[in-house]
Amino acid sequence: MNTLNTLSISILVFFAAFNLSAQSSDHIKSLEFKLQLMEDNSTWGVFVKPDNSISPSSRTMTGSGQVTLVAPAGFSYSNFKNHGGTWVENARVNSPIEAPGMAYVSFGFITDEPRIDLIPNGETLLFTFTCDAMSFGNIALIDNENDPFAAPNSFNSNPGNDLGVIDLGNQDGMLYYIYARNYGETHRAANPEVLASNNE
Repeated sequence: MNTLNTLSISILVFFAAFNLSAQSSDHIKSLEFKLQLMEDNSTWGVFVKPDNSISPSSRTMTGSGQVTLVAPAGFSYSNFKNHGGTWVENARVNSPIEAPGMAYVSFGFITDEPRIDLIPNGETLLFTFTCDAMSFGNIALIDNENDPFAAPNSFNSNPGNDLGVIDLGNQDGMLYYIYARNYGETHRAANPEVLASNNE
């Protein structure tokens, strides 16, 4: 068996073990997401940071993740750029019964390249994009617990924010960090009626 095949099998075994372990009781809900307007006032960035309950080592590996944006149904974006990990749009639902006039756009984590470095008490940029003028300022990260389109829903889809990271360098042994919540300002009221009145 050549080196490349051995490496591929090792990676598959590692992430299979990671996914099983991340579902167990020893995972720590400690990773937070934020959507923020960048300094150029035209680009939006999605960030992750560890909360105060953990202090990640430099030996972390990300195994899974998803970021879901909620925006007006006509939402479009451009200039998408990965900064931490490789993310691609993998699902979109427009105007579901639960939230008429809204779009749910999900970006799935593909690989940890560029590597996602978790910084204790600091933020890490995951990806950036620009959007159309209609949506500008009217987008937000989904609220996993309270959004009307949270699963189960009429599309049998699975919108939501998620991130799973394994820490191999912690002095207390291997730890598993997962997404917990959003932080920072919410730039859009998660209320279709508000958007509808704004567009009248």
